[in-house]
Amino acid sequence: MDQLTKDAETLLDELKPRSPSAAPGQNLLPPQTRFDVQGKSLSTPAWRAGDGAPTLFVHGWDDTHRIWRHFAMDFIQNGRPTLLMDLPAHGASSAETCTWKLAGQSVLDLCTDQQPIDAIITHSFGSLAAADAISEGAQADYLVMIAPPIEHWRERQRRKGVPDEVISRAAELLAERQGEDLGPPDLATLLADFKGRILLVGSHSDESCPAPQIEALGASLENAETLIVNDLGHRDLALDPAILSQITAFLGY
Repeated sequence: MDQLTKDAETLLDELKPRSPSAAPGQNLLPPQTRFDVQGKSLSTPAWRAGDGAPTLFVHGWDDTHRIWRHFAMDFIQNGRPTLLMDLPAHGASSAETCTWKLAGQSVLDLCTDQQPIDAIITHSFGSLAAADAISEGAQADYLVMIAPPIEHWRERQRRKGVPDEVISRAAELLAERQGEDLGPPDLATLLADFKGRILLVGSHSDESCPAPQIEALGASLENAETLIVNDLGHRDLALDPAILSQITAFLGY
């Protein structure tokens, strides 16, 4: 193996999810609320509380459903039907790999199994999964995307100082193995036919998902509103009580 390929392999290894496990005792909901949805290519672990059309919470990369310990638990405590999941290769999932397409299939499988879905609330990478699921037929009345990643993977790696030749070789290797590009999908294209209302949430302090890109996405979607704050980091956006209050107001709760 030449040095370029070794460096590309190292970069790909760094991209693998390393989320904490979601073993018994670490979940937000009791064991009896756990179920698994078997799709065409993978099984998705999920937890549900309440009857009726639920709000589905979709976590981001290197996370689990526990990121929603403030938001989802507020919904549950207020008697709102709530649906949680772990994406492929994250938390309680038995899958070994995760791409945005696999994650999108997982969200679609769960939405199909549990329909109707009232709202989908996502964080970071989970936004790509939800948008892909919607483009493939998943339906909801509302979509809330917190810190959706819009910048192409290549540009993000360049900002980190990774040489272009290493980035290109890593992309080639992934395409050979999984038939996918490392770059994120075009969210505007995936959401073009979505009939529900959309809320995009970002922060000027979030360097990984720049606010101007989120604002531009919102401007391109006729049914979208944009909420940009100044002082919250990438993960903090999915934990902040004030953001939760804005989301519940958007949802009419």
